[in-house]
Amino acid sequence: MNKKKVRRVLITVHFAFVCITVSHLYELINWKPLSALMEIYSSVTYTNRNFGFFAPTVNDDFDLKLRAFKKNDKRGHDFLFYIPDSENRIRFSTMLWHFAEGNSISQMDLYARSWAIYCMNQDSTIDKVVISVYKNNIPLMEQCKMGKGLSRALYYQTVFDSK
Repeated sequence: MNKKKVRRVLITVHFAFVCITVSHLYELINWKPLSALMEIYSSVTYTNRNFGFFAPTVNDDFDLKLRAFKKNDKRGHDFLFYIPDSENRIRFSTMLWHFAEGNSISQMDLYARSWAIYCMNQDSTIDKVVISVYKNNIPLMEQCKMGKGLSRALYYQTVFDSK
């Protein structure tokens, strides 16, 4: 087989996998080897995630807010991650999607701890970090027709002290 044919086959297989993943057709087929293969493929290509792959203007599922406090500081200040470009924005969003994967509190705590340590490493005067993750709820089409828009609810919150 020459390179051109191999390339065509790979593109066709990729397109078929994307279509099967997006349509959840593998759930209807209910053939374990195909389901396992699709699960691996969709995890690697992130096609099992949000709609961002197909429509980048759709809001992210989660929004991370970090509030940093210095010693004897009662108001605190917002701490922002430096995200220089769109590729890193996608990586950041992917990190948030993995944060809530499986709804595991221990997994969420590990992510939160790493974010708090990152804040404290960036500014050694930070004494406490409040980590809040909000979930954006996208309404159904019927709800949109009735005027309901996006809503946001607190999904996870914790506090880390340097003590």
